[in-house]
Amino acid sequence: MNEIGKNLKRIRLLKNLSLKEAGFLLNMSAPAVSKYEKGEILPNSQKIIEFANAYNVKVLDLLKSHNVPEMKFNSFRKRKRLQGENLELLKEIIQNKVSDYLEVIQLNEIKVGNNKIKKFTCNSETDAELAAEEFRKNYKLSINQPITNLINTLENIGILIIEIDNTNGNFSDFDGLSEIVEDVPLIVLLNDIDGERQRFTIAHELGHLVLNIKDNNLNEEKMCNKFASSLLMPKEAVINEFGLSRNNLSFFELRAFKNEYKVSMAAILYRLKELNIISEYLYKKINISLSTKGYKKHEPDSIEQEKSFQFKRLVHKLEVNNIISLNKACELLGITINEYNNEDNNYRY
Repeated sequence: MNEIGKNLKRIRLLKNLSLKEAGFLLNMSAPAVSKYEKGEILPNSQKIIEFANAYNVKVLDLLKSHNVPEMKFNSFRKRKRLQGENLELLKEIIQNKVSDYLEVIQLNEIKVGNNKIKKFTCNSETDAELAAEEFRKNYKLSINQPITNLINTLENIGILIIEIDNTNGNFSDFDGLSEIVEDVPLIVLLNDIDGERQRFTIAHELGHLVLNIKDNNLNEEKMCNKFASSLLMPKEAVINEFGLSRNNLSFFELRAFKNEYKVSMAAILYRLKELNIISEYLYKKINISLSTKGYKKHEPDSIEQEKSFQFKRLVHKLEVNNIISLNKACELLGITINEYNNEDNNYRY
């Protein structure tokens, strides 16, 4: 499939159009649309304009090409419902996003691969907990305090955070991805999840990057959950906040800890149970109470999403220094020239 064909298919799927619906817009048959997408028919300039108008995109969107990096997708977490064209589309979008990010890093002459992420041997849940503590110590993060901004912390040590638009809800069954591509560690997740889930997903994917699990009998997902929980809620900090053992808890305590450590109440309760601070009975009792109040689906005090500004900042830096053109900057950011110029009153000094 040629680049134009790939772009035609990707844009059609992003628009949530079937081949038949696309054919109706273009006044051609569904098999004809499919042949253009497969590269069996090459569109001339007039056809490209017709496709662009029908899909309400720029001609450039149909012509651009990506140097797609090789990815293994080994730590690709998804539910069974995500398959077929949606899965194929998501992987292509991820590869294109990674390609753009790597290009921007290279153009900014940022050295990669020199600051390799340390791996921790993990043969048990205890090792996963210790790995989280060691990770904090290695990067001078206190074991008595929350990580205020997890995205900023990881970007500062060279891990790329890439967020994917959940177009039309097509990718809702995607949970996350972590991989090292061309010596660059990266984490990919959706951009429409709540703040507490966002932070836990990032911490979980970090576990995939740093845990060296040699025992094939161990459940890697479970180990990464343990790592994430321990990273976001260090044992020492939890004990300082709640004590060594509790026979009861107040709802206010859960809300206060949630807002301070930016984790869900469900995650807090599980952490208290696994540290034996509360009993199995109390754990179940509180969960039943939260469920009765409707808090299992929608917890109070929603945590605000963390934002990554690194990619956008690096693109702006390239453009203002005339390393890339304005059109290229807009292409990388996926916005129009007007949007770029109006973005946050984009003054030049």
